[in-house]
Amino acid sequence: MRILLTTPYDLAVPGGVNRHARELAGALAARGHEVRLLGPSSAPERETDPRVTTCGRIWVGALNGARSRVTLDPRIWPAVRRLTAEFRPEVVHLQEPFLPLLNPAVLLAARGARRVGTFHTYSETSRGYLWAWPWCRWINRRLDVRIAVSAAARDFATRWHPAPCTVVPNGLALPPPAARRAARPPGRPVCVLFVGRADEPRKGYAVLEAALRILERETPGAFVLEAVGPATPRGPVDAAGLAAAYAAADVCAVPSRGGESFGYVALEALAHGVPAVASRIRGYEDWLAGTPAAELVPPGDAGALAAGLRALADPGRHARAAAAAPGAAAPYGADAVAAQVEALYAGRPARTISSHQ
Repeated sequence: MRILLTTPYDLAVPGGVNRHARELAGALAARGHEVRLLGPSSAPERETDPRVTTCGRIWVGALNGARSRVTLDPRIWPAVRRLTAEFRPEVVHLQEPFLPLLNPAVLLAARGARRVGTFHTYSETSRGYLWAWPWCRWINRRLDVRIAVSAAARDFATRWHPAPCTVVPNGLALPPPAARRAARPPGRPVCVLFVGRADEPRKGYAVLEAALRILERETPGAFVLEAVGPATPRGPVDAAGLAAAYAAADVCAVPSRGGESFGYVALEALAHGVPAVASRIRGYEDWLAGTPAAELVPPGDAGALAAGLRALADPGRHARAAAAAPGAAAPYGADAVAAQVEALYAGRPARTISSHQ
């Protein structure tokens, strides 16, 4: 099949939706499909993947507690029409189909293609969907297939815009066994890893810092924080730097306060053999609850987060969690997820997966 994937977000900036779109594009191409990924970019000259086409200037605004970078550039319309005319996609697959402006342009240009939308967003409120209700309704009626990355994202998308929606989670190119954290007890001090944007309050970095201060008061020198990503001391790192950070970590902290639909960082940590302490929020609990590879704690509670980190640093508990982590991540491998999406493209039901099978 000729498949055109889209992302509405700035491809030059790392993020869960962009990561999913890139991983899916690669996995679908490996399964024999002809794939293109279209999205806006603030730095198109840095794009090295020949499957990727960029268009549109970036607008930065606040959406769901995050600084979102999308395009509102009307000049994308001719570029979208040219790409669809040349590529002639049989499937167009929109990430976050309700977001402007790229997705509706593709919907209108790719007439005759099977139209698929994946919903990634989860929020404790629905103000955005209510405000844009006519726009969302217009797009929703034009989708042939609707996918959500979690039950939380499905429930949020369909509350005000009801339609059949299949849960297919985010996929990850799983690291080879040699790239996983070596089997070893927690270090002295225990290395706690944070991956993400420290400057977005909903990611909970300030809560993690408070938790580390509690642990330092209780047991001085027993824990150390390593953080990578925008606004962290180390800043963003490349793929090799991130893999090295996971290999050196003992525990990964995912302290988001809310507004998360799945939890890519938690998945990536488990795939690398690193146990996780994560907030008990809807998007994380949907797939992490019950796995011995993670501890779930109340969001925004520094004391509870400190207790969770201390519990997971216990050598016996840590050994069980680390051993279970790769198995908990395995069902979310990019190829398994691509197979489910491929079935939906073809009009077949997708097999439901679970980390607790």
